Amino acid sequence: MGWTARDIPGWRGDRSLRNFYQGALHPEMINDIALYKASATGGTDYARALRASLEYLLEHRPASVGQWWSLTRYSFDSEEELYRYLQDLHAYFYGDRAEEPIAP
Repeated sequence: MGWTARDIPGWRGDRSLRNFYQGALHPEMINDIALYKASATGGTDYARALRASLEYLLEHRPASVGQWWSLTRYSFDSEEELYRYLQDLHAYFYGDRAEEPIAP
């Protein structure tokens, strides 16, 4: 059947996690990702779930650009571009990247 967003750890049980992917990564919001940093990096269950979900996506690279578009409505030209953006997002939220990533 293939990969779906329901395969993202925490997807089924965390509405905030679903809202992040469907809202924050939507074309109208993706370049305002700094608005989400405080909630993504706090000590909450949501922040831990978001980090785990990004790490799952980066480790397994399960989504094609078509599947990602179905989830977020944001169109990446290639899977390499998609996962490079997610890596930059992870580094911005949890690493040493100081500036927010800008989606291509």
